[in-house]
Amino acid sequence: MTSIDFGTLLTTIFVVVNDWYQKQVKNTTRLKPGVKASMSDSEIMTLLLVMDYLPFPGETQFLGFIRGNYKEWFPNLLDQSQFNRRLRKLDGMLEKLRRSWVEQLVGEGEKYFLLDTKPLPILGLKRDKRYSDFAGNATPGSILVG
Repeated sequence: MTSIDFGTLLTTIFVVVNDWYQKQVKNTTRLKPGVKASMSDSEIMTLLLVMDYLPFPGETQFLGFIRGNYKEWFPNLLDQSQFNRRLRKLDGMLEKLRRSWVEQLVGEGEKYFLLDTKPLPILGLKRDKRYSDFAGNATPGSILVG
C-alpha cells in the first residue's frame, strides 16, 4: 500500500470539497448578515474530513498540529470554540457532501453503505490490570470494524 504525505492529502481533500461546494452549495445559500467569515466553509469541512481519517486523540490535538505545522495553509484558523460553532452550522452540508460521495461510489440505488473511519477502543482497563476479569486473556487496543 502506498502512503500519501499529509500535504498532498490536505490539498486533495480541499480541492474535492471546494469543487463540490462551488457546484452544489455556493449559489444556493443566502448570504447572512454580519462580518464575512475569515475561514471558508470548504476549509472547515476539509479539516473535519482530514481529522476523521487521521489518528489524533482529539480535536484539540488536531487543531494544535495544524496550527503548529500548517499555519501558512490556514492563516485564518479559528480557535477551538469558533471552529466547533462553525462545524455545528455546517453539519447538514457535510452530510450532503458525504451522501454525494456515496452516490458516486456505489450508485443511488443502494439502500445501505457503511464507511468506517475511526478505530474503536474495544477494551479500556482502568484499574490494576492484575485483578481484572480479563487478566491474561485480553490486551488493551483498538479494532477497525469494516
